[in-house]
Amino acid sequence: MDSAFFSLVIYPLTQIIELVFTFCKKLFDNTGIAILGVSAAVSLLTLPLYIVAEHWQQVERDIQKKMKGEVDKIKSVFKGNEQYMILSTYYRQNHYHPIMSLRSAFGLLIQIPFFTAAYTCLSSMTALQGKSFLFIRDMGAPDALFTIGAFTVNVLPIAMTLINMISGTIYTKGLSIRDKVQTYGLALLFVVILYNSPAGLVMYWTMNNLFSLVKNVFYKMKHPVKVLYYIACALVTVFIIWLFAGHILSVKRALLVSFCFALVYPAPLYVKAANHLIDKTFVTLRDSRKTRTTLFALSAVGLSLIVGLLIPSLLIASSPEEFSGIDGFGNPLVFVKNSFVQAAGFFIIWCSLIFFLYKERMQTLIAAALAFLFGSALLNAFVFPGDYGTLSKLLKFTDITNVDSSVFAIILNLTCVLILVAGISAAIKFRLNKYVHYALGLLCVGIIAVTFSNVSKINKGYASYEEKRLATGSTSSELKKIFHFSKTGKNVLYIYLDRAQAQYVEPLFAEHPELNEKLSGFTFYKNTVSFNGHTLLGSPPCFGGYEYTPESMNARSSEKLVDKTNEALQTLPRFFTEQAQGFSATITDPSWANYSWIPDISIFDKYKSQGVSAYLTDGVYTDRWYKDHQDTAQIDIVSASLKRNILWYSFFKVSPLVLRPAFYNDGNYWSTNTANDDYNDYLDGYSVLDYAVSFTDFESPTENSYINLINNTTHDNLFLQAPEYRPFSKVTDFGTSEYAHQKDYHSFAGAMLRVADWLDFLKQNGCYDNTRIVLVADHGANSRENGYEWNEDFERIRPGRYHPLLMFKDFGSTGSLSVSEDFMTNADAPSLLVKGITENPVNPATGKALDGHQKKDGALICLTDIFMPYHNKSDYVFTADKENWYRVSGNIFNSENWKQETQQ
Repeated sequence: MDSAFFSLVIYPLTQIIELVFTFCKKLFDNTGIAILGVSAAVSLLTLPLYIVAEHWQQVERDIQKKMKGEVDKIKSVFKGNEQYMILSTYYRQNHYHPIMSLRSAFGLLIQIPFFTAAYTCLSSMTALQGKSFLFIRDMGAPDALFTIGAFTVNVLPIAMTLINMISGTIYTKGLSIRDKVQTYGLALLFVVILYNSPAGLVMYWTMNNLFSLVKNVFYKMKHPVKVLYYIACALVTVFIIWLFAGHILSVKRALLVSFCFALVYPAPLYVKAANHLIDKTFVTLRDSRKTRTTLFALSAVGLSLIVGLLIPSLLIASSPEEFSGIDGFGNPLVFVKNSFVQAAGFFIIWCSLIFFLYKERMQTLIAAALAFLFGSALLNAFVFPGDYGTLSKLLKFTDITNVDSSVFAIILNLTCVLILVAGISAAIKFRLNKYVHYALGLLCVGIIAVTFSNVSKINKGYASYEEKRLATGSTSSELKKIFHFSKTGKNVLYIYLDRAQAQYVEPLFAEHPELNEKLSGFTFYKNTVSFNGHTLLGSPPCFGGYEYTPESMNARSSEKLVDKTNEALQTLPRFFTEQAQGFSATITDPSWANYSWIPDISIFDKYKSQGVSAYLTDGVYTDRWYKDHQDTAQIDIVSASLKRNILWYSFFKVSPLVLRPAFYNDGNYWSTNTANDDYNDYLDGYSVLDYAVSFTDFESPTENSYINLINNTTHDNLFLQAPEYRPFSKVTDFGTSEYAHQKDYHSFAGAMLRVADWLDFLKQNGCYDNTRIVLVADHGANSRENGYEWNEDFERIRPGRYHPLLMFKDFGSTGSLSVSEDFMTNADAPSLLVKGITENPVNPATGKALDGHQKKDGALICLTDIFMPYHNKSDYVFTADKENWYRVSGNIFNSENWKQETQQ
């Protein structure tokens, strides 16, 4: 599918489908509803095209009806060449040519690219695989609802055909037999093509047919547009209420989404404003086909150049060696060429199709709109470029937590855009179109010139890359030392593995007995419970102890949750640098720092002077890891991401500041390729563990060292190549464990084995016995683990989610893994770390003891799912359902030890 036709015609449509699918999936957290959203969006977007197509089809029907009597008479009287000549004369007299009969097929022709795009996108979409919806067990496969003998019956294609037939009956009422045959024949053709297709694709096309049926019903109404407007307003109102009432998004993003949808309300005003612009401001465009076509062509070409050539070439020219040799591609100019063809598909092919389908009034608006977009694109990209720090090869910013801009910058940006639009409008109104054309033409020439300069830099960079590769066999740079251990003093190492599951510890040691040596001296606290099933509530106790459990944080109801979370994250680094003697402190990727998805490490800035260092590592080394493992890793994942995302990066750069977070989408750019995403997400954390040895030296700037590595490897599931459990392009060995075919076991094994390699490195360098180590997780994952005494209550509690990893090795400890049945919580981790470091360790922020005395009455667990800060209904307390609190003590595997404790 790398052909020019696909990139120019089909690719733009697949990106629209991906965008809508990912947006709806993120909004509703339901794959089936996301498919419905795609169908609705595509139907609405194509409605203007179908209206135009219907107009031309009706024109053709009227002409055929008008000429039918005379044509039939000529055909009955004359034969052969004489008939042809007389018919040609008659057609010429009526200003008609037989090729115009193709207008009757406009409706079918429009469906072809959209069907091809949907088929390309949805038939192989990994996000559909294994996902159920209503009666559909797997949307990535045929629905196969039941069988008759050896024949599998797929219900969705049959339902699709029935809906298509009903729609066709309504649509072709009063039309010719030819139209009826075409409509019903098309319906039968689709059932043949789609019968064994994935249910998600068939559901999409079924809903398209349903929307088509509704459209045909609307055509029969007296005022279809007015009825559609009222229905749309009602649906938008319900959607906005649901968006805020359900706390689906953060308030800021909910406001932005609501604003976009609320633009439906003043739709009648848009029509009046458009007519005013056409008849007053843009009258010179309306009255001159040459003027508006020239403006359209220059703007469309200009947008293609800036989005497809200029920004991609600037990006790669900034570091051509970094983009060279990716996945077997030599010169990185291949990515520039690819993005230009994609951009041309958007702005030249599809914009031209829409432009020339309409008449002068709509053409006037399209030409002016493209001119505004071209000017704004240049303004946004080069006057408001934004300072986002380092950009990785996978086009993710690694130095910042988000791409949000200040309110002042947004207002200034929008003001400048409005001034630019007003200037272009004034030039058109006062008949200065010639100068507008000159300006746009010169800008296009300038873009081409700058692109040629960038191409020269890229070629030179690639030549340098080849020289280095041939001379040294590698272009990899040294990894920065982050973790500084002391060989003579004490080291306290705290390894936090997000969602690491305790149930896999003993099976992994059974499969890898050598871990008893590499991880000698460890005690595994099997009977450990966490305070929630998500990181937001489950992680603060890991960092600050029992003062930061959901119960304790709610007791401090006058303080903001974000401040209490930050305080928890700062507890141990502050303790070791303020109360302990001769310690420095290092922390990476502090979970939910400042309630930011990408941690805001600035919360540690004020402690730098006392020896606290904070780093972001998650995702920073992913592209480096790919380059270092091209022999075993998935070899085309980086190039596949770049081929898609460079265009999206260009959209990000040319968009106004207020829209950039939407285009960036946390670095995912609305991709639906979950196979790539799963691989990337896992490697974002795994690469850090794999490079841990390279990050380590034994030159601590202080006598003692505290190091807190926070890592997400165990949160993302991926099958790995056993027995070492490393990422491979194709896994052939799944290991010998009873959990060998469970992705989360593989993820856990990969993380733990790399941790073991790191600790073995410490041992080889004489820096193990003087190191105290805690491994902990914020929560578990599997709802139903073996070993629990299950009853009906436990089915609702899903206790496996609250069973986290907790392992401890003290200074000088040796021996094989010891398993303890003592009742523990992950809030015990801080007290294990600080025990004996000072005589009476206390929380630097509150002055209260850092110990585990608070668990004498058990642990109060919050079962409510609060995954993101905006899912919570308060800034000060966790708004969990009052019946979703359970106190547990003793043996956590015994359901009788979980007691519901209603909270007010």
